[in-house]
Amino acid sequence: MHTLTIQIKDNKALKAIHSLQEKNSLQIVEDIKTDTPALEGNPISIAAFKNWVGAAETTPSVTLKSAKSQWLKKRALLSKLIR
Repeated sequence: MHTLTIQIKDNKALKAIHSLQEKNSLQIVEDIKTDTPALEGNPISIAAFKNWVGAAETTPSVTLKSAKSQWLKKRALLSKLIR
């Protein structure tokens, strides 16, 4: 599913969109809050988003090489547990 905001400038375009809605190709959402970065799922507040970004900026990073190495070890362990 993709959510987008459009501006319809004439009735001909509006009728075309309504016909798509009748064919269940799309759903018209009358009122949508665009002040949230989460359009699907549960919306978060701007303050919560800023806190999340701040925490992400202060969290130590992991190199790609280190992440791949850790994943290989975990994958080997999971493979042994499955067999």
